[in-house]
Amino acid sequence: MKAVILAGGKGLDLFPLTQTRPKPMITLLGKPILEYLIKELKEVGLRDILIVTGYKGEQIINYFKRGSDFGVSISYADQGDKEGIESALLATEDFVKDESEFMLLFGDIVSEKGLVLRVLNAFENTQSDMAMTLTLRGDTGDFGIVEIDSMGLVKKAGIKKADLSSHSNYVDAGCFILTPKILEEIKTQPSIGQAINNRIQKGDKVTAAIWEKEWFDIGKPWNIIEANKLLLSKVKESRIAKDVEIGANVIIKNAVIIEKGTEIGSGTVLNGPLYIGPKTYIGNNTLIRDHCSIGKESIIGFSSEIKNSVLFDDVKTFGLCYVGDSVIGENTHLSSGVITVNTEIPKREITMNVNGKTHNTGFMKLGAIIGDNCEIGVNTLIFPGKRIASNSIVMPGTSITEDVLGDNSK
Repeated sequence: MKAVILAGGKGLDLFPLTQTRPKPMITLLGKPILEYLIKELKEVGLRDILIVTGYKGEQIINYFKRGSDFGVSISYADQGDKEGIESALLATEDFVKDESEFMLLFGDIVSEKGLVLRVLNAFENTQSDMAMTLTLRGDTGDFGIVEIDSMGLVKKAGIKKADLSSHSNYVDAGCFILTPKILEEIKTQPSIGQAINNRIQKGDKVTAAIWEKEWFDIGKPWNIIEANKLLLSKVKESRIAKDVEIGANVIIKNAVIIEKGTEIGSGTVLNGPLYIGPKTYIGNNTLIRDHCSIGKESIIGFSSEIKNSVLFDDVKTFGLCYVGDSVIGENTHLSSGVITVNTEIPKREITMNVNGKTHNTGFMKLGAIIGDNCEIGVNTLIFPGKRIASNSIVMPGTSITEDVLGDNSK
């Protein structure tokens, strides 16, 4: 069976992190999201993979090339300027047209291991025409809602939340086994859900593979923090490279991954699970705790605290900084005394402006979302849930109470 990964969307809701990268190239624990998906496909024997690219697709091609370094064979198709899952699917036609079925994965999902195997087993055990993974959601949000019958077959897919006639809380989890006939339906239907419904009406059986473990669609900035926590929660044993230099009186609690060439200053506390990338310097008397992922060649200055945050590669935080529940883009520098405030007073759920709309995040603690190549001045105070566009310069002593959107924001 061949596999297709859709990785061409612009990811506008993830601004500013997608100003400079496609969504599937967001990095967690030193690897882009897309690499985790490719690894899972390989582990179940699906090594012939097509990646549909679009927005900044050259980054994906340059990283994965033809897949030999990852034990798979990768081809590429470009969906061009056309947006949407449907346009991306049509770009796969030459790759899948001679197959009886193919695997389809959305390139922006992070889950516990086994999602791909779950849908494969459901498909093979029921001998259905197609299959799709479903997961339960208390708030179905923007997801496509799916109704199933008592036999575990899909009755209707692609239902919108506004459709009050549906009482289902199952949503599609971005992993399908489809027949190439679906492409003919896509040509006349406005959505993949409607195309699946057409096949059901024509007699196809679509098995619902229920996924009961954790799963995240990386659709909003705070989902990056959730996905990072999920991946780190599976790290049960420490892995510290042999050449890591650890200073005096360093305390390491719980499982940590520390890559080669890293130096940990004296008096530092590392409270895992956490990941520290290669050639990173952690200054004296620093506290890093509660599910942190720090990219390669970064610097964490003395007496700083990093908590439940994702720092991309080459991030510099100088002395006496506090970074909590935040995402910091590549090559961004936080000068001494920068603080990301992560709670509202009085305490309440943090909201965030996403693509022009205010969203409830579900977080009582949420810090800043800062893009790539930013310079944040000394003693800057960044209020909860605020975004700073890539390439921004923030002057010393600034209190950021509104998003800093820059010229390229949407």
